[in-house]
Amino acid sequence: MTKYSSELKLQVVQEYLSGRVSYSALCTKYSIPATRVIREWVEQARAHGLESLKRKHTKTVYSLEQKLAVVDYYQTSGAGVVSVAAHSGISSSQVVAWVKIFRTEGVAGLRPKPRGRRSTVKHKKTKQVKKLELSEKEAYQQEILKLRGELYHTRMERDFLKKLGAVSKNNLPPKKRQ
Repeated sequence: MTKYSSELKLQVVQEYLSGRVSYSALCTKYSIPATRVIREWVEQARAHGLESLKRKHTKTVYSLEQKLAVVDYYQTSGAGVVSVAAHSGISSSQVVAWVKIFRTEGVAGLRPKPRGRRSTVKHKKTKQVKKLELSEKEAYQQEILKLRGELYHTRMERDFLKKLGAVSKNNLPPKKRQ
């Protein structure tokens, strides 16, 4: 069960978009604990329309490619979690979860898991914990995503240092002639 009904979400977003009420005023009016929740609803409505706020009755299963695309966009765009979630049409908590899994387990952790109840047939238990092995394609995808993230951060650092050099060059006092 969802915490907030679709009707409440629509009402709050429409009221905010009318321009008469602030996030904090809406929080107090509807007893919503944080403005972040309303901000996420508004971002989602702006990106995908008001229909996207309605509750979906089916559980969406995302493919490995979709998950990798979201993680890649998050790492390379420099956008925040809420913006990436609104861009992708998923919740911000899902984006955070996928990024965390990708950082700890890599591409193998984002593979779709088998669903349903486990078999009652007893299998031989192995004492060794098997690590998920990556296929060659997944290993390349993981390496590409990692390198894209590093490239993005390196470019940001380079640009920062360029700006810092330009600013410090302008702030130096003029040299005296002798």
